[in-house]
Amino acid sequence: MNAELLFDNVLVAVASPLLVEKLGQPGQDGNFGRYPLLHDAHDSWPQFLELAFPDNLPTISKNIRFNQTSLAIEAAIAGQGLALTSTFFVEDDVASGRLLRVLPNELTIGSDFYVVSPRKPRHPTSVIAVRSWLADAASRQWVKIRSALQASLEPDFVGTGRQKHPDERN
Repeated sequence: MNAELLFDNVLVAVASPLLVEKLGQPGQDGNFGRYPLLHDAHDSWPQFLELAFPDNLPTISKNIRFNQTSLAIEAAIAGQGLALTSTFFVEDDVASGRLLRVLPNELTIGSDFYVVSPRKPRHPTSVIAVRSWLADAASRQWVKIRSALQASLEPDFVGTGRQKHPDERN
């Protein structure tokens, strides 16, 4: 099998703009503990919190668990708390203003997106065409995602750069 990386799975914290307006920016003045955390089946919040708050982990008042990432995203849009999700899944919601990226931190967890194909396909021309189309589409989408997420950050966060979790693979 051939496996070609389309893009890294980068997780960011997002919330409804109305919830942020109500509770305050999560990264400022101890506000983070006021937000319920919306967990999906991957439960990457512990890793993300270690990255975002290395010196003083916040006390979390409420956790809500979902078995699907899409449910956590919908709950975040509805103002139920903070969701931790792949940039790929929320790019349109961030661009439209339904969600805001609320912290500058990004966590890559190694469960990335690949296109996989046989080494010796029956129809190599078709496989090459599909792989090329997917790679091109992923590249265009990634540029769009990065622009939308960067634009959604509060001015204090712009230019802080990407941070990796200490356990992250290189």
